[in-house]
Parts: sequence; C-alpha cells; structure tokens
Amino acid sequence: MRLPPLNAVRVFEAAGRLNSFSRAAAELHVTPGAVSRQVAKLEDFLGQALFQRGAEMRLTEAGERYLPVVRDALERLRDGTQAIAAGGQATLHIWGSRFFIRLWLLPRLPAFQALHPGLPVRITTALPEDEPPADMDVAIGPDRPALAGLRSHKLLDRIVVPVCSPDYLRHAAPLRTPQDLAHHALLQTPRDADDWQRWYALTGAPPVRLPRPITFTSTDMAYSAALDGLGIALGRLGFIEADLQAGRLVQPFDVALRAQGAFHLMIREADPLPARIAIFRDWILAQLDSPAPSR
Repeated sequence: MRLPPLNAVRVFEAAGRLNSFSRAAAELHVTPGAVSRQVAKLEDFLGQALFQRGAEMRLTEAGERYLPVVRDALERLRDGTQAIAAGGQATLHIWGSRFFIRLWLLPRLPAFQALHPGLPVRITTALPEDEPPADMDVAIGPDRPALAGLRSHKLLDRIVVPVCSPDYLRHAAPLRTPQDLAHHALLQTPRDADDWQRWYALTGAPPVRLPRPITFTSTDMAYSAALDGLGIALGRLGFIEADLQAGRLVQPFDVALRAQGAFHLMIREADPLPARIAIFRDWILAQLDSPAPSR
C-alpha cells in the first residue's frame, strides 16, 4: 500500500494530541480550516473517519489506534533527521518552566555537558499552562493533569520559606517576629495566592492583618523582585540555597510550608527510549540529592 500524505499525517498528529483543530492550527501556524482539510484528506486516504465531529470533538476508535502509530513514526523520522543534520548525534530538546530551568537546571548544566560533551542541547522555556510541543524530548514543569503519551517522574516538592535581600532588611521596618510582616511588602504569584496566609498560620503567631501582596505573573519574576530588594517572597527549597550561601538572600524565619504542587520530569513514552533522553533522565534524577553549585 502506498504511503499516506506526510503533511496530512503531521496535521492529524497535532490535532489528535491536542484534541482540537484550533489548537493544532495555532501550533502549526495555519488556519483551522486548513487543519480540517488535511484531516479529511487523510480520512479519504484511509477510508475511515479519524475524528467524531460535533459539540465535543474526539478521536474515533480508528483514530485512537492510528495516533500512537503516527506519533512513533514522526518521532523516528525527527530523530533520524536530527542525527543526520548533527553529524550522527540528535539534539536533546529540553522544554519547560523558566523558573526551574533558570534557577535549578542551568547552574548544573555545565556538569552534564562535561559528562556528555558531544550531545547537542536545545532549551525552550514556557509558562505553566503551555502545552508541550511535538518536538520536545523532555518536559519539566509543575503539577498538571496527566498528558497522553508522557511518563512523569517527580523531581521536587514545593516547600517554601520567606526570603529577601539583605539590602531590603537594612532599609525596611524591623523584622523580628512573624507579626512584623504586617509592615512589609510581600511578593507572590496568582498560583500561590494563599500561601502567605498558610505560612503565617503555621508559625502559630497571634493573628495579624497581612498586607495585600504584590502579585507577579510568574514565580521567576517574584523571585527576581526579592533579589532586587522589592520585598519578601516565599522561596522554594531546592532553588534558593545558592543565593542564601552567597548572601544574595537571607531567610528571616525557619518555618517552612509544604505547599501544593511539585515539579515533574515528563518524557515521551517510547520503546526503546532514545539514548539522549535516557541519559538526561538518569542524570537529572541522580542530581536531586546533590547540592546546587555556587554561582
């Protein structure tokens, strides 16, 4: 039997993975109508419907069977193409949280490159709500609903403590007890909007009215604001140690809050797993108990 049209196959994979013609169109930079036409072209070739159209679009039984076949074929084609283009070594594409990549991964990446000097690496940062692209090898991000075709490994729980810059403390109101926080600028993101109240309750201090925090769109921005002396943030253990050791941050209180959420490593399910992915998975899991290098 002759091969199906490659462009239609690629469009079907995106639509099936994202369960949406419009999201597939956005990823592929085409119109939803173009996605619909390509899927219809593939359905005509196969003689079977791949999607049930209606108020809620979903894959048919044939589509459910065909999607992993197509995904595997496209990944093999991508890997082989990258290997040829890179002179025999495919590129490791790491996609994920800007906060995690900047504060946890990048300080450790020189050690990984020293172990694997011939492995090309490409890094793409993303927001927590972004969908992993089709060409990523590994994704690193916070808790989210299980994604089809991805295997998850927990990396770090979300344990937070107050941190601020020494310069901020020199110019701000005294900060001797948790109650003094009522006179300080608190920093947060929408995702952790209630963490300051939970942390304060954990201290057992008498109730006070905490100030309304300054809210940032990302954890990365809130953390940078703390380093710049804007106020006090709830820093995550596993990320703040290098800045504490270097004196760029101080921790005014020892109480730690185990908050909701954790960072996970997510990799595409494949058998066999490409060597570059297995190498990175084993390395990053082994790094969890290692201290961060000084910056």
